[in-house]
Amino acid sequence: MSDWQHELRNELNLILYANSVVRQALADGQAEDARAGLDRIDAAVVQCGALLDRAGANASPRAARAIPES
Repeated sequence: MSDWQHELRNELNLILYANSVVRQALADGQAEDARAGLDRIDAAVVQCGALLDRAGANASPRAARAIPES
Protein backbone atom coordinates (compact mmCIF):
# COMPACT_ATOMS: atom_id res chain seq x y z
CA MET A 1 0.00 0.00 0.00
CA SER A 2 1.45 3.37 -0.97
CA ASP A 3 1.73 6.33 1.40
CA TRP A 4 -1.21 8.18 -0.14
CA GLN A 5 -3.39 5.06 0.07
CA HIS A 6 -2.49 4.65 3.73
CA GLU A 7 -3.26 8.32 4.39
CA LEU A 8 -6.55 8.00 2.50
CA ARG A 9 -7.53 4.95 4.54
CA ASN A 10 -6.74 6.88 7.75
CA GLU A 11 -8.90 9.80 6.66
CA LEU A 12 -11.79 7.50 5.71
CA ASN A 13 -11.57 5.79 9.10
CA LEU A 14 -11.61 9.19 10.76
CA ILE A 15 -14.76 10.11 8.81
CA LEU A 16 -16.48 6.93 9.98
CA TYR A 17 -15.45 7.52 13.59
CA ALA A 18 -16.44 11.20 13.55
CA ASN A 19 -19.80 10.24 12.04
CA SER A 20 -20.47 8.00 15.04
CA VAL A 21 -19.41 10.78 17.42
CA VAL A 22 -21.75 13.24 15.68
CA ARG A 23 -24.68 10.82 15.85
CA GLN A 24 -24.11 10.27 19.57
CA ALA A 25 -23.70 13.99 20.23
CA LEU A 26 -26.97 14.70 18.44
CA ALA A 27 -28.72 11.93 20.39
CA ASP A 28 -27.40 13.49 23.61
CA GLY A 29 -28.42 17.01 22.56
CA GLN A 30 -24.81 18.24 22.40
CA ALA A 31 -25.00 20.57 19.44
CA GLU A 32 -21.50 22.04 19.85
CA ASP A 33 -19.89 18.59 19.92
CA ALA A 34 -21.90 17.60 16.86
CA ARG A 35 -20.81 20.77 15.06
CA ALA A 36 -17.16 20.09 15.93
CA GLY A 37 -17.49 16.54 14.59
CA LEU A 38 -19.04 17.80 11.35
CA ASP A 39 -16.19 20.29 10.96
CA ARG A 40 -13.70 17.43 11.34
CA ILE A 41 -15.58 15.38 8.75
CA ASP A 42 -15.47 18.34 6.35
CA ALA A 43 -11.71 18.67 6.84
CA ALA A 44 -11.17 14.94 6.29
CA VAL A 45 -13.22 15.00 3.06
CA VAL A 46 -11.10 17.90 1.78
CA GLN A 47 -7.96 15.95 2.70
CA CYS A 48 -9.26 12.88 0.84
CA GLY A 49 -9.79 15.02 -2.25
CA ALA A 50 -6.26 16.41 -1.98
CA LEU A 51 -4.82 12.91 -1.61
CA LEU A 52 -6.70 11.70 -4.67
CA ASP A 53 -5.59 14.75 -6.66
CA ARG A 54 -1.98 14.14 -5.65
CA ALA A 55 -2.26 10.45 -6.52
CA GLY A 56 -3.70 11.31 -9.93
CA ALA A 57 -0.96 13.85 -10.61
CA ASN A 58 1.75 11.32 -9.74
CA ALA A 59 0.15 8.37 -11.52
CA SER A 60 1.19 6.91 -14.80
CA PRO A 61 -1.22 7.56 -17.68
CA ARG A 62 -2.50 3.98 -17.35
CA ALA A 63 -3.07 4.31 -13.59
CA ALA A 64 -4.65 7.74 -14.01
CA ARG A 65 -7.30 6.22 -16.29
CA ALA A 66 -8.21 3.81 -13.46
CA ILE A 67 -9.15 6.73 -11.16
CA PRO A 68 -12.75 7.65 -12.04
CA GLU A 69 -13.60 11.29 -12.69
CA SER A 70 -16.64 12.76 -10.96
